[in-house]
Amino acid sequence: MLHVPYVPTLGPVHPDTLDLEVFDEVIAATTAGVMLPFDKDRRWSARKSETVLVDEIVHRPDLTIIPTVSRRGRGTVRTYVYSPTRPDPDALRAATRRWCRAHGGYVGRVVWFHPDTMTDEHAGQTATTRVLLKGFGTPPITCAHASTGASVVDLDTTAPQVRDTFADFTEQLADVGFGFLYRRWHECGVDGPILVAIADGQVIGAIGPLATMTDRQGAAVMLPQYFGVLPAHRGRGHGRTLWRHAVAWGEQHQAAYQLLQTATDGPSDQLFCSEGLTTLGFATAVLA
Repeated sequence: MLHVPYVPTLGPVHPDTLDLEVFDEVIAATTAGVMLPFDKDRRWSARKSETVLVDEIVHRPDLTIIPTVSRRGRGTVRTYVYSPTRPDPDALRAATRRWCRAHGGYVGRVVWFHPDTMTDEHAGQTATTRVLLKGFGTPPITCAHASTGASVVDLDTTAPQVRDTFADFTEQLADVGFGFLYRRWHECGVDGPILVAIADGQVIGAIGPLATMTDRQGAAVMLPQYFGVLPAHRGRGHGRTLWRHAVAWGEQHQAAYQLLQTATDGPSDQLFCSEGLTTLGFATAVLA
């Protein structure tokens, strides 16, 4: 039933670290009110915002349902579904709405996993992400792209007048999380460098923070980054250049791998697939 190496509250994990014990560890951490040492959310908070609704778990030979609640914002209930066949979204939506009422969730989502892209009558109502694995130590696929004409540097090393343009950049990409990143960087700092592409004295692209942590088996994993290029500057190779600089950073810091999620057919998805990353499967979510 584990089509994709994805664990509730943790997100994607390396296939070599996926076993039934990791699910037990997640549930035990929820019960004890602690955060696991290999949880990537430790970089942002000392407390876990998403926890498992242990008493609502359904586990049968042909179906496992693990609902969680996140206290971030107004509260979100996510129902993670593991099944060898496509689940019944209507029944799962109803169950998720019930758990929202019982556990204070304002929004509910049903999430299920599949090895291939989904093309059916529900596709327009859902959001599907691709789960990708980048193994370090392997060269990128060679593909032609135009010279960007932009320099890539650590944001903190830029001149003040250039650094000031990062605020406008993050405002334009607030819908993909850059607003949060800006606040953290500006108010209390982040756990690694943010690489930026600069053209005409302005930040036009960024990837970061760049950092690693130890996974469940002791390997160094490069953590996910915020990554984006301003719409007016896309299609010129800036994203690929930023990505390859980030890969070089991971190599230099002896990362073994990185796990990523991308919206299927989006700019990052197309870039990572063209760079030879391995697709581990897909996660589809639908509002309850």
